[in-house]
Amino acid sequence: MNGKASSIKNKPAPRTSREGTSSRRASRSDGDATVQHIITEAGTLFAERGYAETTSKAICERAGVNMAAVNYHFGSRDGLYLILLKEVHREVMSLDFVRQIGDSAAAPSDKLYLLIEGLLRATYDAKSWHIRLWARELLAPSPLLSQIMEEDTLPKFEVLRDVLMELTGMPIKEPALLRAVLSVIGPVLMLLILDRELPTPIQPLYSHSVEDMARHMHTFSIAGLQAVAQQAGGSVARKSGSDVGGKGSSAD
Repeated sequence: MNGKASSIKNKPAPRTSREGTSSRRASRSDGDATVQHIITEAGTLFAERGYAETTSKAICERAGVNMAAVNYHFGSRDGLYLILLKEVHREVMSLDFVRQIGDSAAAPSDKLYLLIEGLLRATYDAKSWHIRLWARELLAPSPLLSQIMEEDTLPKFEVLRDVLMELTGMPIKEPALLRAVLSVIGPVLMLLILDRELPTPIQPLYSHSVEDMARHMHTFSIAGLQAVAQQAGGSVARKSGSDVGGKGSSAD
C-alpha cells in the first residue's frame, strides 16, 4: 500500500484545461513573433539585394533561424517573398483604404485628392524596407510580380480609373482614360522608385510637405484631365467649388 501510494503521489498532476490553453497561447505568440521577425529581416535583406541576389541561406543567417522554420511558416523562399510583397501593399496603401475612398460619397475631385495624398504620405513617411523593396521589384521584376499585380495592384488601379471616369465623364473603353490614369499616378510612382538619398534633380522635392505636393499634383491633374476629357469628347463634371475646386485644387 505504501509503495502504491508513493507511486501515485509522485506522478505529475494532469494538466488542466486552463494550463493547456495558456500553453497553446504562448506557443501561438512565439510563432507569431518568429513570423514577424523573419518578415522584418527578410524584407530588409530583399530590399538591400533584390529578389535574385537574396538566397535562402542569407535569409536564415540574417534572421537567425534554420530553413525548416522558413518552410514551416512560409512554405518556401518564394512563399516568403510573396508575403513580403503583400505586406508592402498593406503598408503603402491598403486596398481597404483605397476602396473606402472610391465608395465614399465625396466629390470625384476630392476622391482623387485623397488617393494622391494617401499614396504620397505613405511614400514620404516610409522609413522601413517596404518602399525600397517595392522599388527594386518594379525595376527588376521577380516571377511573382504578375500575381501581385493581379491580386493587389489591379483592384487599386480600377478604383482610380473609376474615379477618373466619374470625374471626366469618359467611358471605360475610351483610350484616353487609360492614358489619364498613367498621367495621374506616374509622378507618384517616380517618387516611390527613386532613392531619396541619391543626389538627383528632383531630390529637393522630398523636403516639401506632403500637403504641398498633394495640392500641386491634384491641381495639375485636374487641369490635365479637363483638357483630355474635352479632346476625347467627355464632359468633366463641374460643381461650383465642390468638385474641381475640391480639397487640393487651390493655387500653389
